Amino acid sequence: MRVSECYTRNVATLRTSDRLSDVMRAFLKHRLDIACVLDETDRLAGIVSKYAVYRALLEGAGLDTPVETLLRREVVTLDVRDSLESAKATLLRTGVGHGVVVDPDGRVLGVMGKSDIIRGFLHQTELQALQVTALLDNLQEAVIFVDRQQRIQTVNRAAERMFGLDRERALGTPAGDWFPELSRGLVDALERRVPTPACRVSRGQNVSIASLIPIADQDVVRGAMAVFRDITSLEAIAEELETTKNLEHILRHALALSYDGIAVVDPEGRITVVNDAFLEALDRPNDDVAGHPWSEVVPDLSLEPVLSGRPVIGEVRTIQGRPCVVTQEPIERSGKRLGAIIKIIWRQLDEWRALFRRLEQLERELHFYRGEWNRVRRPVSAFDRIVGADPKIERLKQEARLAAQTSSTILITGESGTGKELFAEAIHEESGRPGRFVKVNCAAIPAELLESEFFGYVEGAFTGARRGGKPGKFELADGGTLFLDEIGDMPLYLQAKLLRVLQEQAFERVGDVRTRRVDVRIIAATHRDLRQMVREGAFREDLYYRIHVVHLAIPPLRERMGDLPMLCEYLIQKLNQKLNRHVIGITPRALEVLQAYSWPGNVRQLENVLERAMNMGVDGWIEPGHLPEEIRAGAVEGSAGGPNGPKTPARRSRESWERDWILEALQESGGNRSKAAQLLGISRSTLYQKLRKYGIEEEIRFHLRPSRVDGA
Repeated sequence: MRVSECYTRNVATLRTSDRLSDVMRAFLKHRLDIACVLDETDRLAGIVSKYAVYRALLEGAGLDTPVETLLRREVVTLDVRDSLESAKATLLRTGVGHGVVVDPDGRVLGVMGKSDIIRGFLHQTELQALQVTALLDNLQEAVIFVDRQQRIQTVNRAAERMFGLDRERALGTPAGDWFPELSRGLVDALERRVPTPACRVSRGQNVSIASLIPIADQDVVRGAMAVFRDITSLEAIAEELETTKNLEHILRHALALSYDGIAVVDPEGRITVVNDAFLEALDRPNDDVAGHPWSEVVPDLSLEPVLSGRPVIGEVRTIQGRPCVVTQEPIERSGKRLGAIIKIIWRQLDEWRALFRRLEQLERELHFYRGEWNRVRRPVSAFDRIVGADPKIERLKQEARLAAQTSSTILITGESGTGKELFAEAIHEESGRPGRFVKVNCAAIPAELLESEFFGYVEGAFTGARRGGKPGKFELADGGTLFLDEIGDMPLYLQAKLLRVLQEQAFERVGDVRTRRVDVRIIAATHRDLRQMVREGAFREDLYYRIHVVHLAIPPLRERMGDLPMLCEYLIQKLNQKLNRHVIGITPRALEVLQAYSWPGNVRQLENVLERAMNMGVDGWIEPGHLPEEIRAGAVEGSAGGPNGPKTPARRSRESWERDWILEALQESGGNRSKAAQLLGISRSTLYQKLRKYGIEEEIRFHLRPSRVDGA
C-alpha cells in the first residue's frame, strides 16, 4: 500500500506573512496538530505546531505575532509515491509524529501522522483478509483451518460442497468428529510442527486425499490447515483402467487358445496384436510381425475393404501358397474406426469343407420344412387376413363369417379400395364350397362380350369364336363362388339373364340350345347406390332384391382411422417383400399426417402412397417428407378445419399426439391392453413402456372405471 492511499488531504496551509491569529483560526477549522507554511513560490517553508503556538502564548506573544517566529523549518517530508512501510520507517527514524506529503515537484499535498499509518495498515490487513477469504472460497480444493485444540475455525465453499458440511454447524467443533482419519495427522502437525503425509479420507460417496500443514507464528504453532483434493472420479477411472487391463489380459489368453490365426490392426493397417496360431501360419516370430505394416507382413492379402468399413466374411484366399478361409471385420466405436480384426482358418480345411456341405444340406432341409410348416399353419379363419380391429370391421367380419355358412346371395357395398374382393374371397374360403372362386369385373368387360364371358359360347356361335367353344364364368364357378364386381355397371338386358340364372341355376351358352345346370354361389359388389339406380331405372328392381339377401356394407377408411397404424404396418411388411426393401415402419409424425387425410381411395390408395414413399429412398423409417404433396396438403387442410376434418392438430408435439393416441385406443378397448396394442399396431411390451413413459396409468383407471361399470 502507498502513501497516496492513506495520508490526510484536508491540511491547514498558511503563508509566511500570516499572523498568530491566522494560525489559531486554521487549527480551529481543520482540527489538526500542525499547519504547513508556504512561501511566495508555494513551496514548503516549514510547519507550525500547536505546541509552538502554546509556548508563544505562554511567553506573552500577541495575536499579531508573525508566523515566521513560530516556524520550524526542518520538516520531515514524505513522497506521495512511497510505500506505507517506507513512511513508517521514516517517522520512526526521525522521531516525529507527522510528515508532510509532497508530490515529485515538492508541492504540498497533505500530512501523514501515526494515526494515518495505523489506519492504512488496518485497511491493508482487512484487504488481505478479504483476498485470502475470496481465494479460499474459489479454490477447487477443500480447505479447513483448525486451532491448537483441533477445533474447526474456517471452512471454504469447496469443503461445504465436497463433504456436505454446514459451515455454521461445523465452526468451533472438533475436526475429528467430522474427519476421524485426520486425528493422528493433526497431532503430528500441531505437536511436531511438520507437514504430515497425505492420507485418504472417505465421506459418503466422496473420496479425497488430505494434506496437513502446520501454521506457525514466530516459532509458535497457532493451528493447522487441511487441504483436500477430490479423487472420486480418479478412483473410478483407475477402476476402469484396471478393468481394461484385466479384459486385455483375458483377451490375450483367449486369442492364445484360439485354434485359428487372429490378428488385430490399427486404422493405418499396422499390426497391434497377433496370436500364436497366426505366427505359426506365417512361420514368423512375433518381433517380425507386431508393430509392422500388414502390407509388409502379409502382402498376399489386402485390407483395403475392411479398413474402409466393409466386412469380408469367409473369403477363400491363398496366403504364402497355402489355401485359407479369411474373415475380416472392422472395429468401430461411436462411429469412429479403431481398426480391424482378421481371422485366418488354415488348419484341416478338408474337414471344414465337409462341414460346410453338411450345413448347406441342413439349410436346404430347414428351408423345405419351413415351407411345409407355413403351408400347414394356415390362419384359424380366412377373415384373419383382413387387417383391422375397429368395432365396425369386427362386426362386419362376424356377419360375413355367419353368411359364409349359408348359400345365400351376398351383396357387398363400399367405396373403391375398401376391400370388397378381400371379403368375398374370405367368404368363399370359409364356406367350404369345393369349387373355384371366379371373379368378373362387370365394368372392365365390353358390354357386347359380357354375355359370352358369363355363359360361354359354342363353336361357330359368332365370327372369331374359338373352335370347340368356350365355357363361361358360371361353368368355371360350378360348385364354387362367382364374384360379380361392380355389378352396378352391368347392362339392363344382361341383368334379366342373370336374374334367370340366379333363380333357376340354369343357362345356355351363346349359340347353344342345350340347357346347363350349375351350383354357383353369387357374391356381388358395387360402389354405386343401387337403390337410387333402381329409382332411376338403371338397375332392375327384381334383381336388386334377388342379390340383396345378405348385405355387407364396408366402411371407408376415414371412418375407421384407428386401424391406420395396423394397416401401415401390414402394408409395409407386404411391400418390403414385394420391393425387396427393409423399411422398419412409419414415424408418428408421418402417421399423424396420414390420419389427417380423408382417403377417398381408401386402403388401395394407402397402399399406393406407402409404395411410392418406399421408392423415394426411405432409410429405415417413412417420414412426412416421403409422403406425396397432395397427402401433406390434404393433412394441412384437414388440420385447418377443412372438409376432411382433422383427427389430430397438425402442429402438436409428437409426445402429445402419441399420448392421446394411446388413451383413445385404451378407451375404445375398454381398458384391455392387449386389444389396445392391436388397435395401435404395436406389441404389448411397447405399449407398457409408453404407459410408463407418459405416466398415464392413473389416468387410465380414472377414465375407464365408469365405462366398465356402465357395461357391467
